[in-house]
Amino acid sequence: MWAYWVLFLLLFSSTSAFATPALVVEHLEYDFGEVIQGAEVSHTFRFHNAGDQILNISQLRSSCGCTAAMLTTRKLAPGAIGELQLTFASQGFRGEVEKMVTFETDDPRHAAVTFHLRGKVKAELLLQPERINWGVVTKGAGLHAEIDIVNRSTQTITLQPPEITAAGITAEMSHLTIVSGEQARLAITARFPEGKKRLAGYVIINTNFPSLPQIRVPVSARLAHQ
Repeated sequence: MWAYWVLFLLLFSSTSAFATPALVVEHLEYDFGEVIQGAEVSHTFRFHNAGDQILNISQLRSSCGCTAAMLTTRKLAPGAIGELQLTFASQGFRGEVEKMVTFETDDPRHAAVTFHLRGKVKAELLLQPERINWGVVTKGAGLHAEIDIVNRSTQTITLQPPEITAAGITAEMSHLTIVSGEQARLAITARFPEGKKRLAGYVIINTNFPSLPQIRVPVSARLAHQ
């Protein structure tokens, strides 16, 4: 009788030792193709617990504040299904993008799982070029650059006069209204403030265009060693 009792305890202990949660994910990546700048992209990732213990999810984090993540549950019973909904706000982005969201689990084989959203954002208000970097310049050199702001949308876009975030930078627009298919020119000039060897700031232009309500142009240069 004692031997049977010992055998039962051994079997029970063995079964408990191997009881673990097991995360199974349908897919880890989603390509949303191409969207117009300003659009929101949403996708739901599904997963389930194929183990025989409760699956605990923690430490949900996104690679960017532009991507919201929502879990249906953080505790998944054996056999249960969970969902992770991601929403990417494309405002201010252009070109190829990839956003990631990660959560941690107590599945020993999947301690951390990362989901990917990727695709292309098509801008309708373009800057050519997008930034001004004069690099290393000599003292007294004239710093001047021009940027074309191109309207590829179907509406007329109104710009506000440029604002500057750093001393030594000035900016002027050729005009503040850009009809569909046309462009305006932003002229930027700069000089190093007295005693400064580095020039860095932004030219900021607010717009009435919902997809890009604010244009930010980085401007930088460094003074060569004398």
